[in-house]
Amino acid sequence: MRHTLFSKTSHYFILVLILAAAVRFAGLHHGYPYSYYPDEAHFVKRALSFGSFDFNPHWFHKPAFYMYLLFFEYGIYFIVGKVIGLWHSTADFAVSFIRNPGPFYMIGRVTTVLFSLGSIITVYLLGERHLKKGVGLIAGLLLALSYGHVAASQDIKADTPTMFFTIASMLFLLNYYEQKNLKMLMIAAVLAGVGTATKEYSIVMLPSMFLGILLVNGQKYTQKNKGVRKVVSEGFLVLLLFYLAHFICSPYNFLDPLGRRSTKMVEVFMRFFRENTDSLEAASTVVEDRPGFFQAALHYTGFLFSPRGLGVFICSLGFLGLMTLAFKFKHKKGLLLISYPVLFAVISIYAAPFRAGTRHQLPLYPFFALSAAYFFVLTAGEQKRRQQVMGCLLAISLLYPVFLLVERVKENLAPDTRNLAKTWIESNLPSGSKILIDENGPQLLVSAERLKLDLKLASSAESDGQFTAHYDTYLQYQLLASENQVTYDLTYIRFPWWRESFVEEGVTVLDSEVDRDMGNPLRVVGVDDLETYREKGVAYVIVQSDKYGGFFKPDSKKSKRFPAFSRFYHALFEKGVLIKEFSPAQNKAVGPVVKIFKIEGENL
Repeated sequence: MRHTLFSKTSHYFILVLILAAAVRFAGLHHGYPYSYYPDEAHFVKRALSFGSFDFNPHWFHKPAFYMYLLFFEYGIYFIVGKVIGLWHSTADFAVSFIRNPGPFYMIGRVTTVLFSLGSIITVYLLGERHLKKGVGLIAGLLLALSYGHVAASQDIKADTPTMFFTIASMLFLLNYYEQKNLKMLMIAAVLAGVGTATKEYSIVMLPSMFLGILLVNGQKYTQKNKGVRKVVSEGFLVLLLFYLAHFICSPYNFLDPLGRRSTKMVEVFMRFFRENTDSLEAASTVVEDRPGFFQAALHYTGFLFSPRGLGVFICSLGFLGLMTLAFKFKHKKGLLLISYPVLFAVISIYAAPFRAGTRHQLPLYPFFALSAAYFFVLTAGEQKRRQQVMGCLLAISLLYPVFLLVERVKENLAPDTRNLAKTWIESNLPSGSKILIDENGPQLLVSAERLKLDLKLASSAESDGQFTAHYDTYLQYQLLASENQVTYDLTYIRFPWWRESFVEEGVTVLDSEVDRDMGNPLRVVGVDDLETYREKGVAYVIVQSDKYGGFFKPDSKKSKRFPAFSRFYHALFEKGVLIKEFSPAQNKAVGPVVKIFKIEGENL
């Protein structure tokens, strides 16, 4: 049997892995030494808080395993730094993070890349061992150059590690199916449990494992009673190992009352992709209000086909490959392989219609890459001419994804407008100035006077709140970090993004159950009018286009839903004195347009 295109796949795969590593590592510099993706800072700060030896994350939108892994890595970083004299205490370590968080973000991003590369290796092994020679190589290449897969691997988020644990669990499940080896099933259950302790996506592997148990025991045992006992015992073992792994890797999802509330089986399924939940209890009402399933499915599929998702080529071949695996693959192994992506997609569409993005679909990527590669290899056959034609088609189809990835690398290597603004501000605005600034703007250090006021508030806050636990300690470290530095009396414009509307005038404390679930209740939400800020002594206002942009669009729905914000931004642009602007086009940078206004003085 000849395999001209797919011979020596292991040699070619090394090249694929090098290519995958290159496009991922080249993009880790975005925003450096800061992160303007709020979730990254959230994961890093939670991980660092474990240094207090309180290992309860107190926040359960995501399970804690990835935070624990980061904590372990930061522990090694602390020990190495102490040995070579970078710091002498945990306080020095914390101050180094506040002043220069770059190394901490880079450690986390590299970790995510390693999980991403691990998923490509796993896909290669699965394809070569369980499908057909050459499938693993092609699937690895497709995954390596999938824009959504690359983008998700460059941030500190739980999606990529969970994807890795999910596809690794499927690899061992197929090993179990083929070898009838119970140890393989046990490993699959443990990996799914660890994945679920990272993000809930891996829980959908449970039905796949139960299906695998039925298929294996239906083939192996002819005696009815013996077969039933085997199915029950192996199913119980899967559940036991799954939840044991979940508990060990994220124990407070079971030990903390809020954690248990977030870990209930029905709640987990209903909360899939629910980023903007209206209340903690709202999961039970989502199904009643959902749009039509067919329309939601089209919307969901559109994200998969997006060039910044999997792309048209991979998705088209993937759907054809899924159907081929379901109906033509021997011994029903194909049915077992497609069980996860089909069930995962159905649950996602049904439970949270029109809310999934490319990042949320990440667990599907390895399966689509495998099914696309399987269909590709079947179509190429064994004739040299046909293989050459299919090889050319593959190369042509990957040109656009490669172009997008090259552009992404260029963007990630470019300076960020917010970093440029920070440098200018610290060189031109007097230290100690009162500044009103959009949340997640240039990363300026807070003055000691402002921090002392915040510490007074923090002293009366809940010590175990989702966002107030260890908050006072973090403020104390910020106070240490402010010594002998350029600092500012900062007031943040905090936008209630989790609400459908916010019509209250002025700033207020939002203290409902939903609000406490979405952010620190000690930090006020809303915005005053411009004159009020001026009377309070605010000298400068720093805003950015990703915050104000939606309020300047014709017939802006955002302005109607958040009228106080609209009035504020319009007044600022009309009455404030623009003293500096940083834009991607003018500064050859990336990020939003950053505008710095002066509002003190008689000319307002």
